[in-house]
Amino acid sequence: MAELNFQLTNPNYTIYHRAALGGLAATIRAWGEAKPEGIEAEVTKDRVCLAWKDELADQEAVRRVLAASFKLTKDKMIDLPGQGLEAGTDDLRLAIHNGITGTFLQHPKMRPGEKEPRKMTLKTADDDAGVIFTYKAIDSYAHQKAQGTGLLETKLKGKLPVIASIPQSIVPGATSGALELQAAADEVILLMFLMVGCPVFLLRPRTYGEKAQSCVIVPDVIDLIAFSKALKRTANRDQSVQRFSNSYLGRVVGGAEEAALRFLIDMQAADISSERSIAGCLAIAMGKVAWDANQVNRSMSVKLKSDYDELNIYRAAQGYLGNSKIVKSKKGDGYAIPASPVPELIAANLAAERHWCANFKSLVSEKKDFGYMRYAQGGLNKMKDAVKDADDKAIIRAFQDAWKMTMRGLYERANRDGLFVDRLLEVEREKMRNAILRAKTADALAGWFLRFCADATKGNSLGAMRDEATRIRDFIFNPRNFERFQNLCLFALVSYASDTAKSNSQGEN
Repeated sequence: MAELNFQLTNPNYTIYHRAALGGLAATIRAWGEAKPEGIEAEVTKDRVCLAWKDELADQEAVRRVLAASFKLTKDKMIDLPGQGLEAGTDDLRLAIHNGITGTFLQHPKMRPGEKEPRKMTLKTADDDAGVIFTYKAIDSYAHQKAQGTGLLETKLKGKLPVIASIPQSIVPGATSGALELQAAADEVILLMFLMVGCPVFLLRPRTYGEKAQSCVIVPDVIDLIAFSKALKRTANRDQSVQRFSNSYLGRVVGGAEEAALRFLIDMQAADISSERSIAGCLAIAMGKVAWDANQVNRSMSVKLKSDYDELNIYRAAQGYLGNSKIVKSKKGDGYAIPASPVPELIAANLAAERHWCANFKSLVSEKKDFGYMRYAQGGLNKMKDAVKDADDKAIIRAFQDAWKMTMRGLYERANRDGLFVDRLLEVEREKMRNAILRAKTADALAGWFLRFCADATKGNSLGAMRDEATRIRDFIFNPRNFERFQNLCLFALVSYASDTAKSNSQGEN
């Protein structure tokens, strides 16, 4: 009896091996009773075993495993049973197909197919008629025949080699240098399932100089059965659980960190009770770089934990501002882009262990961007409600209480003098934005803030200032808090929502 045994706790395994083992486990569980002929398979929380009788040649056994694991749809799109896509999820399959062909299978030799792109019409909530998207239909792909590995060479006469090669189709972005990347045959077989265990996202970045196009999420798998279940549930369209990555638009994000957090949140939602399937992930952005114009390369990679202190702020940003939108080219084809840059910024901050609001001023430093941000008021207000840090909450509350009283005065002035209140509010917001951005020191910003609060109350004390006087004073006069204070002020300005606006937002959601 021939066997391939893979242990999750193998000390020589990297995060790539563990992700691949998760992909293999998910694939075997997807087979159910329809296992490849002659193949026995077993999956436990930390182990996978494939076995076949000695009468079956090793190469033939591997061929049967690959044939059952890497398929094509009738429309010539990649079909990975281990990812558990259900019927009626053509849009999600399209995103995955385009993501895989731009990362794992970027070289045409690894996915021969039709020269002319095929078209697919996807309906959206904003367009019942549908929008046309394109994809490259393929006849086969490398994983189906272990292309480039040397595993199935005929000269081996049915036996597996001792050492096999690891092409870029198995580990995207891997560079071999002068010598090929090689490993034991069983390890290469395992790594072929990395493509199953790694979700792909389409990147439309705003903040990076590189022309990143795709992102591969490499999960750090800690429980094979829990991972297999959760991976399947993330593609589920069950409306009772909100998921962020189970549609085409859900796979379009601004940055690699945003893709990773979107995936992590979906996996956490898919984990049952105390089952935890992953301990974080590695996000690898891929795109064109200055030093190589011929292919897509790794442009950045970042490791993310499974949880962050202010993750709920990102959840709110994702839930209310994270929907992508479709724009049409001159030819009428659809192209999806993030509707707001806020989730991308928050995700990048959390991943880098920065304050969640760091660099928020970059989103409102231009007048036109500040105007656009006003349309995101409802989602920003939900983010404000998710803030846990006591200092942040105190600053935001004091600012918005003062702004509420300032607005009340502007309404009274408009009624008294017959003026347009919307114009008065617009002018005042712009004055405040400029004042906050022009402050260059903590003392200057603190002085403006205190004057703003005093003017709003006409000399009386502000409730938030009375309740949190010591906390606010210590915070605003600390030079180390200057940038954080500045970003919080700007965030407080654009996230303010009246009680009427809040109730309307709750009704819509």
